[in-house]
Amino acid sequence: MRGRLFWKILLGFWLTFIIMTQALWVTFTFYGNRHEVPENSMTWRIANLQLTSAASVLRSSGMPALNAMVAKWPETERRFLSVTPALKPSDDEPGQNPQTNRPAKMMVEWVTGADNQSYLLSYDLEGLRAEYRPPKRWRLLNIPEPMVWVGGLGGLLFSAMLAWNLTRPMRQLRAGFERVAQGDLAVRLFPAMRRRHDELSDVARDFDSMAERLEVLVSAREQLLHDVSHELRSPLARLQLAIGLGRQNPENVENSLQRIEHEAGRLDKMIGELLALSRTENNGLSDDEEYFDLYGLVEAVVNDARYEAQIPGVEIVLQASSDEEYTVKGNAELMRRAVENIVRNALRFSSHGQRVTVVLTRIDQLFQIQVSDQGPGVEESKLSSIFDPFVRVKSAMSGKGYGLGLAITRKVVLAHGGQVEAHNGEQGGLVITLRVPRWPI
Repeated sequence: MRGRLFWKILLGFWLTFIIMTQALWVTFTFYGNRHEVPENSMTWRIANLQLTSAASVLRSSGMPALNAMVAKWPETERRFLSVTPALKPSDDEPGQNPQTNRPAKMMVEWVTGADNQSYLLSYDLEGLRAEYRPPKRWRLLNIPEPMVWVGGLGGLLFSAMLAWNLTRPMRQLRAGFERVAQGDLAVRLFPAMRRRHDELSDVARDFDSMAERLEVLVSAREQLLHDVSHELRSPLARLQLAIGLGRQNPENVENSLQRIEHEAGRLDKMIGELLALSRTENNGLSDDEEYFDLYGLVEAVVNDARYEAQIPGVEIVLQASSDEEYTVKGNAELMRRAVENIVRNALRFSSHGQRVTVVLTRIDQLFQIQVSDQGPGVEESKLSSIFDPFVRVKSAMSGKGYGLGLAITRKVVLAHGGQVEAHNGEQGGLVITLRVPRWPI
């Protein structure tokens, strides 16, 4: 992976470098000719100085003095001056005025020497320019050689550093995913990458959140399997005992069958609660969403609970405003089961003469169902765990439950986009509060 990424970065750097240099070259080619080339200005000054000096010497001292002066010039400059005896053209002939129509590649001047002879002095400007013009150097795509080396080596260094900076955390992420795939959910990457302060460190933080969530889910699944196997073991043992007693003593067959029927009913109830819990965890509300009246649902649950509360002598009170519209969207059957679990839980922990109060109110865009009892309450250290599966608090009727009711309630309320919490009341007892969103029609 590192090699592939390195070559991609290097190729991208070189392409960008070439495109930028070519763009600069095109820009200077089209817009940089307004300034005179340095060697043209220099050669013109040299030619003008030498031609003027030669003309002055020829005019005052003649050809011998001019030859003596030219002999002292460097060979590279001497060969560009030529002196030719010639008749000076008349002013009427066009194109011969050296002041107005000089050839572009030559500098000329007509001089009358000391011997009254006319001479044409000419200086080869083009040849002098060629002499002073710097030699052409090898260029790749109009890029000077030093820039080619700088771009090439700089690209290699930059690409290597960037590839290393990117592939190092990528290798850590890859190793982390491999460890998770092998079952090691305790791996964490963010502590080693927190100093980067970039998108890769954000990915590491998200990876840690994912691994932590997976660890919690797997741990919960293992704990659930352990609890289910533990809860199934007791009724199955009693079933086997009842069968054994029935075989040993035929007179106890009827009692054994009644015990078997009772334990089978308990198993059926527990399996039903497990299926309900699994349904709310995996499928949520599925396709059974509908609008329903929360007040009517709570009232029906309270009426059923009042019928059951006659034997223990517990009073159940419902407080709600009948003028309010309690419209909720969701699964009415699941919500009924969630509310029923809380009310039955309060009834289970209440004794003769005590009261269970159910209050239905509206708070902004939420409907709140608060169920409070006058029982012993729950230890503060266990309040946070009463909504976990198979968590049971000792009570006079604790043997009739499996610790799945409140777990189902929490899953149902969360599936409806609501909240559930529990706390001990100021005057004793347990207070469980449900909040679900209001859906106006």
